[in-house]
Amino acid sequence: MSTGLTSEEVFNTRFVEALRSTSALWSENKDYVSVEPLRTGRGGSKKPDIIINDYSNPPLIIETSFDARDADKDAVEKLKHHLKHSYHKTYAAVALHIPAVFRYTSDHSIPEVLLDGAEVGYSVHRKTKNGGGRWPVKGFVRGTIYDLKVLLPHLALPYDKVSEVGKEIADLVNDAAQILAEQLPDRHQELLAHHLLQRSPLNGLRTMMILWLNALLVQQRLAMQKVDVGEINSVSPDSEKKYVDPHKQLNEWRNINKHNWRSIFEPAIVVLDKAASLDPGATSRSLYSLAECVLKIEYAQLGLHISVGAELFPVLSDDRKTAAAFYTRPSTAELLARLTILPADLEEEKWEDPFLFSDHQIADMACGTGTLLRAGYRRVRDLHERYARGESNVACIHMGAMEGGVIGADISPIAAHLTTSSLASLGRGDSYGDTQIGWVEIGGEGSKTGSFEYFTTDKVVDLYTQAGIGTTSGTDTHETVSVEIPTGKVDWILMNPPYTRPRGGQSIFDVAGLSKEERKLVLNRYAKKIAKEPVNGKAGMAAAFLALARHKLKPGGRIGFVLPLTAAFADSWDVTREMIGKYFTDIIAVAVACQPNIQKNSLSADTGMGEMLLVATKKSENDQPKEENKGIRLHCVTLRNPVLREGEAGVIGNAIQHAVGHAVGDTAFYPVKVGDDEIGQACAFTSRDTMTPWSYLGVLSPDLARAAEMLLQGKIATLGGDIEEFGVGMCTIKDLFDVGPTHHLIGHLSGKAKIGAFEFHPVYDHVDAVGRDRALWGADSKTQNHLIVGPTHKGVSHGDGLKDDRKEMRKKSSTLFYARGMRWTSQALLVATTERKCFGGPAWTSLNHGDKRVQKAFSLWANSTPGFLVHWTQGQRTQGGRARTQVNAIFGIPTPDLSQLADDHLNQAVKRFDEIAQLELMPACQSHEDKVREQIDRAVLEMLSVDSDAVDAIIDDYRWKWCNEPTVHGWNKKALSLLAKSDRLM
Repeated sequence: MSTGLTSEEVFNTRFVEALRSTSALWSENKDYVSVEPLRTGRGGSKKPDIIINDYSNPPLIIETSFDARDADKDAVEKLKHHLKHSYHKTYAAVALHIPAVFRYTSDHSIPEVLLDGAEVGYSVHRKTKNGGGRWPVKGFVRGTIYDLKVLLPHLALPYDKVSEVGKEIADLVNDAAQILAEQLPDRHQELLAHHLLQRSPLNGLRTMMILWLNALLVQQRLAMQKVDVGEINSVSPDSEKKYVDPHKQLNEWRNINKHNWRSIFEPAIVVLDKAASLDPGATSRSLYSLAECVLKIEYAQLGLHISVGAELFPVLSDDRKTAAAFYTRPSTAELLARLTILPADLEEEKWEDPFLFSDHQIADMACGTGTLLRAGYRRVRDLHERYARGESNVACIHMGAMEGGVIGADISPIAAHLTTSSLASLGRGDSYGDTQIGWVEIGGEGSKTGSFEYFTTDKVVDLYTQAGIGTTSGTDTHETVSVEIPTGKVDWILMNPPYTRPRGGQSIFDVAGLSKEERKLVLNRYAKKIAKEPVNGKAGMAAAFLALARHKLKPGGRIGFVLPLTAAFADSWDVTREMIGKYFTDIIAVAVACQPNIQKNSLSADTGMGEMLLVATKKSENDQPKEENKGIRLHCVTLRNPVLREGEAGVIGNAIQHAVGHAVGDTAFYPVKVGDDEIGQACAFTSRDTMTPWSYLGVLSPDLARAAEMLLQGKIATLGGDIEEFGVGMCTIKDLFDVGPTHHLIGHLSGKAKIGAFEFHPVYDHVDAVGRDRALWGADSKTQNHLIVGPTHKGVSHGDGLKDDRKEMRKKSSTLFYARGMRWTSQALLVATTERKCFGGPAWTSLNHGDKRVQKAFSLWANSTPGFLVHWTQGQRTQGGRARTQVNAIFGIPTPDLSQLADDHLNQAVKRFDEIAQLELMPACQSHEDKVREQIDRAVLEMLSVDSDAVDAIIDDYRWKWCNEPTVHGWNKKALSLLAKSDRLM
């Protein structure tokens, strides 16, 4: 007898109706999403509730239940079976927990309720070579059917499968290039490399292979999609002869090229024609290897998942590290697009409009191979399908995106080409006209600066179209065509700009292959373009691109940038942070807590450095502050682990937005949660002024972050929230001390370039350490583990003409020194003291004060846990276990104004210093186990008149929380071992 309640079977039917309407593809092909799958497993005893199989992905199962445990149990069970109607394994199953409210929802109302935004709960179960797993570990993701629709295609194929096949394909591409390398004479290889504007013959051949593979993949896609432009043949290599006829292949591509997709096929045709004329046999064997790649990709159902640009070009290119042009991981791009392009950016009617790209644009002025533009385009298309529901027109959206809605520019011709083709592959064979994606020039006539030309113009010549191979018209008129990025008109700018900056004598334009004179002219032109911009030249290209984006963005438009983590901390980025505060609002900075393998877990491939995401909205002119230097209001988000899967990236983006929306008020915190897993922290943060570091970024403990912020204001807080002010006011190191010169002025090591007043030689023993012109030049963690240390070097004269320089340096010698490259994992001292006056060096900067008691008091403060915390908030946290500071940054580090201490407090501080000075300290990251550090902490709190009742809690809590931060322990084995042995809970 019917109970009148909705059954799971009825819900499934209605859920599938709603799910189909979220996607144009599923609406047109209703059998792709089915509640009537074939039986699976031996005996056919198991039936999935819902199956998704669009034949471009491995099949995906959805198991539903009103009981959360049953949904999980059934999903795990289905992963043990193969689907009989598919040759492919099922790699993932979704457990859908149906909210109880649907028990009482009318049968026919269920699709409407779901499409109106009702949430469901879901978890993902995966099966991989290395086992399986549930995500999230605990609880269910809460999201709408639209969120689930975006997630599902990414779930069907496991991350490690994409990576595995991508590596195999990269090896095959190298093999195909090697075939030609072994057969073609050097002069022919150089000819092909020159035609492709590559500096080395081998890289030229690799690039040629990528062009051919890309064309073969697009050909295969068009054939499978049965595009109506005449017969397009599938890629079918002759497996017996291991041969592909290059002339037949040329005819195939020329046939496609007549109709459309010229930007993909024309470059491939040109170089295939040249290669076939030089050696048809070797060319045919190379083509065969590439055709095998296509079949491997198709068999793995990676056709829509693997981008030649995103997956292969970065692996094969030999330019990326020289240029600091690191390519964005697809998962990073997905997260950034989700955070930057929001439903609230446009009215619902505009999202519904299939012509929305005629009025709204996404741009990337250093687009590389287009990973960010692909993610941005998909995000806009998904939002169009969401709001248009069953009336979406993705073909029109695609045409609008390709013909100017998506704008990209890059100095690499091959990268720009791959951007175009990777975007084109997102269509379903839909045609398009001329694009706004082009190759911009470095050097040449006028000493062009690439995309930095956009500082003074809206249009930059596309060199591809000048060569007659960049337009879809098929003409060879060599008509000059420009890529236009209109000032103040772009809606969304997504970028991972090059990180190049002047260093080690290297210019930021060294990578362009220019002559010394050409480079000088380009640099001069670049300097003029950024002369009035808020850009410190030491910050490099990334800061300049951020300034450029501000000009191109419309009021209310949004930026989404991948930046080096130095952008949040380094003094070279001060003026950029000030610019962000002045011109932007809704600022979100996202970082991942320090990882043990940053090379593998960075936001960009192969950087090996700390990075961050920056998302913000451009203010209107009326909203820009009239008063200067009032601080920046932003949200700092720190994730515990990197985001490595595209599907999860979207969910995590939603979780970040939710947390940011709830972290309001002064220094408010809110956890970032996926299901019941706490994956990070979001906090509202207002900097002391517009230039100070964003100290909360990268911190996992919100209590510790708040305590550190209080210290900067001269207040000390227990982690429970009680606050007490110091007995003296706060100032900066520059206010309190005369900060000594840099080591370049002091001198140089023996055998190195002769700079500065002295030549320095190592000190070998305590007798050698006594004498004139000694220096604390280098850091030595084995010997510098007491408050008082000895000099490391001695200086000698190296020229009579420098007598005055030597005299000046001697005036600046001191007995107090601040560490510039603090290593928490090995060094015990942030501030060192010497018995006799010394010079500083590259590792230590001298500090001078007329009252020696103040110097000893400061040594106690700086080497205490509160002193460490202050430095930790100000130093660069770009490398785990380190906190580097340049001399200019040391000037602004806050400190209690110890010159205000009463005589009895100063005298007591000196006494405590002398008692502790010869005791051995442990490395800073082990402070929670260091009894000597505890004595220093007690001495400092007593010196600053902190209530004795709070001392124990402060000392214990601060040291423990701080030593548990990944940026402090840096995954040091000894530090982790000590933390693990502790019986204290976080």
